[in-house]
Amino acid sequence: MSGIQNKIKNIKDTLHSFPAGTTMGLEYLVDLGKESQKTYPVEDRVRENFISGCTSNAWIKLENKDPIQINTVSDSLIISGLLYLLEDTFNGEPKSSIDSYSGQDLIDGFGLDGHISSQRLRGFDTAVKMMKQ
Repeated sequence: MSGIQNKIKNIKDTLHSFPAGTTMGLEYLVDLGKESQKTYPVEDRVRENFISGCTSNAWIKLENKDPIQINTVSDSLIISGLLYLLEDTFNGEPKSSIDSYSGQDLIDGFGLDGHISSQRLRGFDTAVKMMKQ
């Protein structure tokens, strides 16, 4: 199992460690989103970093292409949390590590399939595509 696959599995295990039938998994994403909102500079909320296709306003800044170093945020705490999972998974990894993944692959790998709306998935997928450029 690669480093990326291990990171994805660890995220899934964390999200699935919360009791079924509770909102604790969503609360965890909100907590990640709160941290993300604290660390994303306002001056980086510019058009070139804007993630189009999402229902929320969201940004991704590629600080470094190889190894990958991104910083993300959204005005939605849940979306900020989802985007933070991208940071957690890929920051410090070679650019080639993201080539075989789509947004849907990652959402499925995190165990969030069926929990994310198609519009939010479209924005998440756009963020993944922006990382591949």
